[in-house]
Amino acid sequence: MKIVMIIFVLFAFALANIPIAFAIIASTLITLWVSDVSISMQIQRMVAGVNSFPLLAVPLYILAGVLMECSGITPRLFRLADALAGHIRGGLGHVNVVASMIMAGMSGSAMADCAVTSKIFVPEMVRAGYPRPFAAAVTAASSIIGPIIPPSIIFVVYGYLSGVSVGRLFIAGAIPGILVGLYQMVAVYFIAKQQGFGQPSHRFSWSSLWTVIKQTWAALFLPPIILGGILSGAFTPTEAGGIAVVYSLLVGVFLYRQLGLKDVIRALKDTAASTAALMFIVAAAAPFGWILGLEQVPQLIARVFTSISTNPAVILFLINILYLFLGTFMDITPIQIITIPMLMPIINQLGIDPIHFGVVSSIALMIGAITPPVGTLMYCTCEISNVSIEDFLRSVWPFYLALVALLFTVTYVPALTLWLPSVVFG
Repeated sequence: MKIVMIIFVLFAFALANIPIAFAIIASTLITLWVSDVSISMQIQRMVAGVNSFPLLAVPLYILAGVLMECSGITPRLFRLADALAGHIRGGLGHVNVVASMIMAGMSGSAMADCAVTSKIFVPEMVRAGYPRPFAAAVTAASSIIGPIIPPSIIFVVYGYLSGVSVGRLFIAGAIPGILVGLYQMVAVYFIAKQQGFGQPSHRFSWSSLWTVIKQTWAALFLPPIILGGILSGAFTPTEAGGIAVVYSLLVGVFLYRQLGLKDVIRALKDTAASTAALMFIVAAAAPFGWILGLEQVPQLIARVFTSISTNPAVILFLINILYLFLGTFMDITPIQIITIPMLMPIINQLGIDPIHFGVVSSIALMIGAITPPVGTLMYCTCEISNVSIEDFLRSVWPFYLALVALLFTVTYVPALTLWLPSVVFG
C-alpha cells in the first residue's frame, strides 16, 4: 500500500509540472505522515544522502568545465577538432562531434558541452551553408559523449549508488564513448552526402595539425593527468576533479592569460547554482530510496523481472527499453537515484557485471536527454540555436537511431566496456 501511494503521489506531482526534487520530497513526506513515522527522519536521511566524499567530485568537475570555457582552452580544442576532421564530407558536423569527444575528456558534463558548442558551432555551421536544425541536432547528439568518455559526473553518481569503483567506470567508458562519436560521424557523413551540403572546409595537412597541437598542448595534457593519476593510485577520481580545477586555473591565468578574477567569480557562481540543483535532487531522493528499501521494492522488482526471464540478455533488453522510456519524461539524475538501488539486486543475481551495466545504463539515460518532452539537451540546444522543437525532431532522428544501435552494440558486446578495465586493473 505504501509503495503504491509513494509512486502514485510522485508521478501525480511530476505530471503537474512540479520540479522533480519537490515531487520526491512531497511523496516521501506524505508516506511518512500516513505511516506515523517522525518527519525528522526525512531530514536526517536527506542530510546523510549528500554526506559522501565521492559526490564531492560533482562540483569539482563542473567547475573545471566552466573554467576551461573561460580560460581559452575550449576555442583551441575546437581548432584542433577542425584540423582533425574538417577535411571529411560533412566537415563542420564531424568537427562538432570530434570537439565533443575531446571536451568529454576534460569536463564530464553534457550540459556544459552542449551550451558551449551550441553557442560556437551552430552559427558557424549556418554560415557555412548547413541547415540550422541539422546543426542543432548534431550539436545536441554529440553532447551525449561528454558523460561517457571519462571523467564523468554520471559515473560518479552511479558509483555512489551502486558501490562500484568509479575509477573502473571511468576506464570502461572510454571505448564506448569513442564509438558514440564514430557512430554519429557515420550519420553525419551520409546525411550530408544525401542532402548535398557539408563540403570539406580544407584538405588534411600534417603541418597544420602539428601547428594546432603546439597551440593546444597544455589543454591536451589534462586528460592524461586525470586518468594517469587515477590509474597510478596517486589520487582518487574525486581528487582528480580538484587537480582538473587547479590545472585549468594555472593554464588560464599564466599560460593563455585569458582568465581574470571576474571569470573565476562567474565560474564559481555557475558551479554553485548547478551543484545546488543536482545535490538537492540527491538529498530529496535519499529518504525516498530508504522507504523503497524498507518495503523491499528492489526484491519485488527482481522477482518481476525474473518471472519474465532469467536470461541476462533479455533482462538487459528490458532495462534498456525502461530507461529509454523513463528518459522521455524524467531527468537523468532522478532516474539513477530511484532505479539503480532497485535494479542492482537483479544485476548481481543474474551475474551481470555492474561496471558493464553502469556504462550501458548511462548511455541509455543520455539518449533520453535528446528526446521530448523532458530532453534537457534538446531544450538547451534549441533555446541557444533558435530552433523549434519540431524542426529539431525532424533532424535528430538519424542520430537517435545511430545512438540506439550503439546502445545495443555495447549492451551485447560486453568486451567493449570490460576489456580495458581488465587490462588496466587486472
